[in-house]
Amino acid sequence: MSIRTICNPMNLPYQYRWFINAREGADPFIVIFKDKYYLFFSSAGGYFVSDDLAEWKHIQMDMEKYPIFCNYAPGACVIEDKLYVVFFGAEIICSDNPLDPDSWETVNFPHKWADPAMLYDGGYVYMYAGCSPDAPLEVWKLDPKDNMNIVEGPITILHQDKINHGFERKGQNNELINTDTWLEGAWVHKHNGKYYLTYAVPGTEYWTYCDGCCVADDPMGPFTFCDNSPVAFKSTGFVRGAGHGCMFEDKTGRWWRVATTSVNVNHGLERRIALFPVKHAEDGRLYTNTFRGDYPTLYPGDNPTPFETPDVGWEHLSYGKTATASSTLDKNYSPDRIYDENNSTLWSAKTADAGEWIQLDLEKIYTARAVQINLGDLDIEPAQGGGHGASKYIVEYSTDGESYSVLVDRSRNEYEVLHDYIQLDKPTNMRYIKVTNCGPAPAGGKFAISAIRVFGDPDGNPPEKSPEFTAVRCSDPCKMYVAWDKVDGAQGYYVRLGVDPGEMHIHYTVYGECDLNIGCLNAGVKYYLTVDSFNEAGIVKGTKIIEIE
Repeated sequence: MSIRTICNPMNLPYQYRWFINAREGADPFIVIFKDKYYLFFSSAGGYFVSDDLAEWKHIQMDMEKYPIFCNYAPGACVIEDKLYVVFFGAEIICSDNPLDPDSWETVNFPHKWADPAMLYDGGYVYMYAGCSPDAPLEVWKLDPKDNMNIVEGPITILHQDKINHGFERKGQNNELINTDTWLEGAWVHKHNGKYYLTYAVPGTEYWTYCDGCCVADDPMGPFTFCDNSPVAFKSTGFVRGAGHGCMFEDKTGRWWRVATTSVNVNHGLERRIALFPVKHAEDGRLYTNTFRGDYPTLYPGDNPTPFETPDVGWEHLSYGKTATASSTLDKNYSPDRIYDENNSTLWSAKTADAGEWIQLDLEKIYTARAVQINLGDLDIEPAQGGGHGASKYIVEYSTDGESYSVLVDRSRNEYEVLHDYIQLDKPTNMRYIKVTNCGPAPAGGKFAISAIRVFGDPDGNPPEKSPEFTAVRCSDPCKMYVAWDKVDGAQGYYVRLGVDPGEMHIHYTVYGECDLNIGCLNAGVKYYLTVDSFNEAGIVKGTKIIEIE
């Protein structure tokens, strides 16, 4: 059987929010209930169900009957034969059959929690909450045998500390120390008798949106800060951001993180969902592997080692190429946006008329394995929820720019596929990829695309070597400056670091530069760092690892 792959961001029917003029999905959690995976997130108009973490079915709720499903930041837990869910500022609800959208009933409304998360342990439910630039995270103890009434709490469990924790500072590179940091998105899971509290900082609108971690021996604390925080971080590449999500164990015993990523074209709340592998190291530290987390990866259930080998080795073949289009709205939405590997930029046609098109030229023939068409929203009419139409288009490919074949036909599409990941049935030679619009865009917007990404067999020769580099801790101990020599044949570089030389999972992808300012460090913590080089033929891992006090 041929391999099956998926690719972040998760390709889901994200719904509109009228006040951001775009679609969003954020603050997700995944829970197993009656042998199925359920995915909830903010503003989803319902929730999703899956058997394999790859193919998801949307369960649309009646929003007049259940307006709670348009709220933000859900949390959940399973108790015996019921699934309990709570949203930001709303009541606790439950269902014994969430496959039936009319099965939900109200349990209680004991408190108006912000960014709530639930843990069922030892016969009690622990509710973790907080979403503020100046207030701490707190925990409450609830009794499910007494209608989820509060037994104890609130107890303060965590304050922000942006002076000593660089990753808690705002900015696209954690550079804004004098602005308020939002502390939010608590989630607690239990592993080997320890309680792991992950929390989101510095703000959902930043690429540096990430999760720190604290650990305790009791669900109500005290919690001790983990020096390898942030434990989920991805501020560069196509998918940017890895904050406010949850850690969960799948049906095979492997661990995952579902997280919030940033789009931020129309509004800071324009976001998407991504899935990354997780592990608990032997020393008790928690790690999320986001390295090449926006490249094709095996179906979660098909990969016996998702943390160690998360991607399938297909290379990104479309970065920095050339593009032409039928029209361009203005210079801010030019065709080069589709190959800049930035989900926060768009090409837009002047209209959404049928026949508008954009074409990517890979500049030579490659053997492709998958294509990802990432659509965007621009100049939409005020819209709320789903049901505002689906993008209709045809994707074609060619080796010579004259004779084209259809790769996928979405001209009659009724299901919105914002991040249309197409794994090819067989290796396919191509140079040109053309996307042609076939009808009105959803919600009256323009025909807009953020990226056309092509993945395939490594081509050519890898860079000659990994670079020589230097790294210096700055006077601000939360910052580091790294510089390296240019390597012939390198398209870009990966800077990887961590508190253990065998676990360097914080990383930055750098194109076109040979230096980097890092701002996510913790004061008083020793780091190990290396620099890799890469191109369309593969990665040359760094041979030197340096220690930075």
